[in-house]
Amino acid sequence: MKQTRHSGDQQLSREQHFISLRIMFKEMFLHTRTQWVLLMLGVVTVIAISILEFMIPQLTKEIIDQIIPEKRYYALLETGGLILLAALLLGIFNFSSSYVMTIVSQKAILQLRNKLHKHTLSLDLKFFDRNRTGDLMARLTSDVNQLQELVSADSLSIIADVITFAAIVGYLLYTDWQLALITLITLPFLFVTSRYFSLRMKNAYRAVRHISAQLNNSLQDTLSGIRMIKSFASEDAEAKQFEALSEQHRIATVSASRLSATFSPIIDWLNYVGMTSVLLFGAWQVMHGNMTVGDIVAYLAYLRLLQAPIRSFSRMITKVQQSAAAFERIQEILATVPEVYDKEGAIVLPPVKGQIVFDDVEFAYEEGHPILQNFQLRLPCNQTTALVGSSGSGKSTIAYLIARLYDVQRGDIYIDSYPLTEVTVKSLRQQMGIVSQDVILLNGTIRENIAYGKPQATDDEIKAATHGVNAHEFISAFPMGYDTPIGERGVKLSGGQKQRLSIARAFLTNPRILILDEATAALDTESEQHIQHALSVLLPGRTCLVIAHRLSTIQNADQIVVLEHGQIVELGNHENLLRRNGRYKELYEMQFPTKSNFEQIL
Repeated sequence: MKQTRHSGDQQLSREQHFISLRIMFKEMFLHTRTQWVLLMLGVVTVIAISILEFMIPQLTKEIIDQIIPEKRYYALLETGGLILLAALLLGIFNFSSSYVMTIVSQKAILQLRNKLHKHTLSLDLKFFDRNRTGDLMARLTSDVNQLQELVSADSLSIIADVITFAAIVGYLLYTDWQLALITLITLPFLFVTSRYFSLRMKNAYRAVRHISAQLNNSLQDTLSGIRMIKSFASEDAEAKQFEALSEQHRIATVSASRLSATFSPIIDWLNYVGMTSVLLFGAWQVMHGNMTVGDIVAYLAYLRLLQAPIRSFSRMITKVQQSAAAFERIQEILATVPEVYDKEGAIVLPPVKGQIVFDDVEFAYEEGHPILQNFQLRLPCNQTTALVGSSGSGKSTIAYLIARLYDVQRGDIYIDSYPLTEVTVKSLRQQMGIVSQDVILLNGTIRENIAYGKPQATDDEIKAATHGVNAHEFISAFPMGYDTPIGERGVKLSGGQKQRLSIARAFLTNPRILILDEATAALDTESEQHIQHALSVLLPGRTCLVIAHRLSTIQNADQIVVLEHGQIVELGNHENLLRRNGRYKELYEMQFPTKSNFEQIL
């Protein structure tokens, strides 16, 4: 029973393997068919190569069997010149096919990489929650590059090899069917050997790709967290972890190379078996006067030409398996369907006043672990609503849902009576500005970072935004002003400076709805005061959602929502909530202890 199940699983694996190969070749065809003129030119060159390779042994045979015995010196020079001309043309056509296919392959890879990148950007946050950055980078770079091997001069030469193979086999069968059969006797063994190694090499190269992705993840984590690593003096531990992954990569690569290195000599040995058989039988035929020396020389030359396609085919199998392992990782992304998308018939959201309503909303990041249940909330337009509560109470989740970074599982969220799922995602987010505690800045200039959401912004608009957040003064203090490079993730700026740039970037787009997610949590008192002053000027006339642990920053909010375990436990303004002696007052007194509180602690 176990043997039967194993055989069935193996058969299914082979079927899946061939299905995967068909999908891969179809995908690459879609990216090359637009270049049919270059492809046809490449096909013409490889056909010309096949014809020339077929002609050269015939010229050699003529020299040995006719020109030498008859001592035709002029014909000898003439035929030698033809061989040199054929060799020159072979060089020209080989160069042409290689150059043309490089153009085709690079265009195909460009289209595939752009398609993969665009699709990756269209995926929702759940996808990025599940996948590591280093792994995605490996798929977009090295995995895509590997597929270039499928569209290359070597791949196109398979066409020439097939034509050459068919022409030579036909010629050999026509001239001496017995010798032709001896020439072809090794083909079944070659086929069986190729089939045996094919799937095993794919699995081996898949393991190499997987370990390479882990190496990329490790590097990405190390380089992005280098300050933390140095702060904890963890260089040795990180080095050991990387060495362990590198060793796994070495083992996987050696294992894959061992299969490839075993496959090629077996193919070569089978080719030598065929060549030896032809040489012995041909020599016997020459001894009995049934063949000429020129015939046997031509046969051996044709046999070498037959072996070239077989060697090319064996090399191509290795490349195909490497590409198949890479394409499976690419296909995993291309087959991923985003959960947040524009429904058919979705409308462009018109300019809104900014009232937001949660109507009986249910949401969970993981099934069976709800964050919000039967959730009801109204954020009035042109007012500031603050969310407070314990960690994990659902504050940031509400912000994510408003920006439609995730979609609810049940219920609806409305903006000015428009359900979020009925409007396009782009038109929704274009009317929003989001400022979070974790400021993301690009490795560019101050100007480029502020204008990220509005690339066409004028200098006056950029400066107006920075004046509004009290950032113009420190920007002007830099020698290069707004053209100052800020380094990766704004490493050359302080926390308060980075946050002010982030707020300026948000306000440059003049959003109707503003979300501040712990925007001042990591700042010192002076930086916080700068930003609070800026917000007091910029917030009026907008719908604002503020998420804060520091209750001092939201005392002037129009309404404060207190959350616990995804439920609203209190709602009101600062004074009303303090008078209720409920959860809000508990949180407030934890941050601003009175004299009696201190006495109790002591």
